[in-house]
Amino acid sequence: MGDPLPRTPNRPLSNRLSRSTNACVRCRRRKQRCDLRYPKCSSCEAAQVPCLAYDSEKQAEIPRNYVSILEAEVRQLKSELESLRRQSVSTAITSATSNSTQAGQDDHSDSSPMDTSVRSVASDPQEVVKSMGLVMLESNSQPRFMGTSSGVTFAKMVLACVKADVAIPMPSSAPKSSLRMTASQPSNVSSSLPPRHAARQISDVYFRYRTPHVPVLTRAKVDEVLERVYGAFESHHHSLSEVDERDLFIAYIVFAVGLCSLPAAGGSRPAQSEGCFNSALRCVDKLMSYSPSDLETLTAVLLLAQYIALNPSKGSLWQLTGIALRLCVDLGLHWETEAVLSMPRAVLDERRRLFWATYRFDRILVINLGRPFSIVDQSIKCGFPDPYSAENTGTTDSHNQRMANHIISLYKLESEIKHVLYHQLQGGTLAYPRANYPLWIRDVQPRLYAWKDEIPDISKADPDSIYSQQSWWDARWLNAILLLHRPNPLVPHPTTESLQTCFDAACQLIKAIKTLQRDGRICVIWQWVHSLFLAGLTMIFCLWESPDVREKARVLDIMTTAQDCASTLTALAERFPDASGCRDAFETLSAATLKWLVARDQGNCQPALGNEISALRQHMPFSTTAWRTDEPTSIFPDEPFEFAEYLIAASQWPTSNADLGTPFLQDIFDTPNTDFG
Repeated sequence: MGDPLPRTPNRPLSNRLSRSTNACVRCRRRKQRCDLRYPKCSSCEAAQVPCLAYDSEKQAEIPRNYVSILEAEVRQLKSELESLRRQSVSTAITSATSNSTQAGQDDHSDSSPMDTSVRSVASDPQEVVKSMGLVMLESNSQPRFMGTSSGVTFAKMVLACVKADVAIPMPSSAPKSSLRMTASQPSNVSSSLPPRHAARQISDVYFRYRTPHVPVLTRAKVDEVLERVYGAFESHHHSLSEVDERDLFIAYIVFAVGLCSLPAAGGSRPAQSEGCFNSALRCVDKLMSYSPSDLETLTAVLLLAQYIALNPSKGSLWQLTGIALRLCVDLGLHWETEAVLSMPRAVLDERRRLFWATYRFDRILVINLGRPFSIVDQSIKCGFPDPYSAENTGTTDSHNQRMANHIISLYKLESEIKHVLYHQLQGGTLAYPRANYPLWIRDVQPRLYAWKDEIPDISKADPDSIYSQQSWWDARWLNAILLLHRPNPLVPHPTTESLQTCFDAACQLIKAIKTLQRDGRICVIWQWVHSLFLAGLTMIFCLWESPDVREKARVLDIMTTAQDCASTLTALAERFPDASGCRDAFETLSAATLKWLVARDQGNCQPALGNEISALRQHMPFSTTAWRTDEPTSIFPDEPFEFAEYLIAASQWPTSNADLGTPFLQDIFDTPNTDFG
């Protein structure tokens, strides 16, 4: 029996099939033998034509050495990239050395902050370590912290945080979804410049009423900007074509913030504040795309944040604050090295002022909304702005800066309280241990009371400034007291002493906020709605939880305080519509509490809540498992106990575009003799 498939004849057949399959396209078409030489067969090389093969996946003819060509190109690109990197580093070092040498030849008073930084690093090798990653990316750039920014166009990112009702000129390649426009009909209404005398009055309102608690600009800088704007405006026949856009943006945004409480008359047209804001937005794209200084870019972002803090329906303060804080870190404003401290005093004060303004916006949002810190205090090494610098032109400005610095100290205390009591951790570890609460509480309480005792003399403040109001300082301090003593994830069941402290502080805070509202001293309405609503809830919570609090409190005083809280929420709801949900919830809960207290005094120990609890559920998104009618003292969620969980739903930014502000005042743009006194 022989082998049906002899091996010897099959081997030549297999070789012939393989050679036929791998033959180049030219040899196959000519039906000639291909010797499969690499990278070109003999026939193609003799004819001096490309030796191609057919790729079934690409469905195209490709060179037989296609893979080798790609590998060679990759090697070449890697070599070029490495060469460019070495060239970039060499250029930066050469430029830095050149700048340092030139600075040494010039007079010391003419040296720039960059030259000072380079000389310091070059003279002290240890400064390389101390600089915490402050590196120079380009020969003409400012020091950056930990490398460069992303490649996303910065102006688009900022504008995406602003609900602009004005057409912003953008490149044609920008996607339509890059700007988050309002759903309503776009309003292209802008504003012209007010008369020069009115501009000075609006600037005065900006510093005295609107922004002393979050200073971004100095009065001297605004005066210089207005002088340049109106000088160019009047010298060119009242045309804005020759006015610098950076100056024009600052002028318009200052007007917008200063006029933010002036709504339109009868709703006939948009408020002048909105028109100035729209005019400022027209300058944002070029300002942030071609700004010669990153500090100017940061200033522009913070000015937008100031306006949106007062008019939250116009954008996202959370996103703008995040952008500003990342700019601060990128510039190294949060960590001052010896090189930074050697900068000119004016530059150092500007850096500090911008960083602490950003810090305050972040802490306002983080503490009120119960969110994580964007930057922890342990990562901050930055001094306070000098109250007596040349930028502060008068005694009042210097005193205002002292008070602004003192408020920063309170935010740092509140940050510490939030970190210890409200910081969400999966569990303590060796790297991240939990604080020793008994030791910490004995340490932080004296510091909190010392802060109150060290408040600068309010009689030296501008009488029209918020700093001259004792009720404002009391409200800020009482907020911190409530943050420290009210139920929290670490201490869900406070002691009787803490509950009594909470009750007293809540009642005093309600009265202080009522005074501020009555005197027209509330600007950032949503922040005070948070504080007032929390104070009312804390007062009621202490009454339910502590028999000692109930024994010491008089029902008449409780009724008066509850009425003050509800009436103030009602007044704030006229300017901030979302406050109505907080008001309805508080009124329902306070009515149920008072009903229970009255019944208790009459000898009925059972709380007669009836349908109040069911009605309250519709207003506040409590956890349903926390509502137990058989245990009326457990009407608040305590696993963990977080006020922010149900505050967010009731106190998010307004969804309507209703005007916010006090009754309409005279139109200063049309009437030259407007008096702001």
